Amino acid sequence: MKLVTITAESTAEALARVHAELGPEAVVVNVRRLPVHGLARLWQRQGPIEVVAFAPDRGERHWQAVAGQPDAYVPFEDPTPPRAAAMQGRRSWRSIAWLESMGLWREYADRLESAVTARHGAEPPDMPVAEWSGVREVLSGFWRPCPPVHRQLPGPHVFIGPPGSGKTTVLCKWLTQAVLAQERRARVWRLDGLTTNTAEFLTLHCEMLHVPVHRYGVEPALEEEMLFVDLPGIDPHDPPSVSALREQLASLPSPCVHLVLNAAYETALLFEQWSAFSVFRPVDLIFTHLDEERRRVKLWNFVLGTDCPISFLSAGQKIPGEFRPAESDLLFPRPAAAQL
Repeated sequence: MKLVTITAESTAEALARVHAELGPEAVVVNVRRLPVHGLARLWQRQGPIEVVAFAPDRGERHWQAVAGQPDAYVPFEDPTPPRAAAMQGRRSWRSIAWLESMGLWREYADRLESAVTARHGAEPPDMPVAEWSGVREVLSGFWRPCPPVHRQLPGPHVFIGPPGSGKTTVLCKWLTQAVLAQERRARVWRLDGLTTNTAEFLTLHCEMLHVPVHRYGVEPALEEEMLFVDLPGIDPHDPPSVSALREQLASLPSPCVHLVLNAAYETALLFEQWSAFSVFRPVDLIFTHLDEERRRVKLWNFVLGTDCPISFLSAGQKIPGEFRPAESDLLFPRPAAAQL
């Protein structure tokens, strides 16, 4: 992977040069506005735009299909081997013990085991592949697909969550797909909360996409426009921040609220954040930082333990980068017989 730095007078010129030099699959890593130096500061208020980008290799993919297993995925790297003690524990279905060692909480592993034994009996098959197939089938039955209609709601898409969860990056990725891949019209509100919204990168990215961005709420020019709202993250245990966010959401017309959480955090903390933010009635969950978390099995805890569907999975800071509609297959570890 070779990084290329391009400097131009405008975002449109920079983007055109990126596409000309690296092709349409170029990935933008960073965008910033350079300071004005020398006497130019007397008549020039803003400096040039610097864009760092690269063209991914054809074989460079984070979401890789497992060889010989087209229905299974290893999203980034092979998962961490499960603990031997968990495999030799009290469960007769070794696949369930394996999932438990990979992050599935015991109460949900018990629920899964009850469902598996009700369908297939108490004794698992002798062949590990057949056993895993049966467990996988039952676990997949708990998956709740996110209704696609919520992505076309007329109200604004509002991203909430704690600071550092990746809300602005998720917005940029979704916006890029909507504008470039789906050819949708869009508009962005970059709003302040109790704290100032400092996401200057969002404004620069919108300029590159020729998407209007506003620092205050304005009516969309066209009914078919998608409206994305970026807000600063809040501490859900801070009453003034919670009250301010509640009032802000109430002022928006039929908001579609998306809760963005960092999947690299421990499951207990994620459930604590989910519980605190659930008062805002999010329509779905979006998990980020999956490039930093190999134990995606733990996300099944939210499928089994909440009534909120998972809509998207995001990895890394690159835009457009990895941003995929959530599917049950993407939460399974590699079902290699030696690991069961």
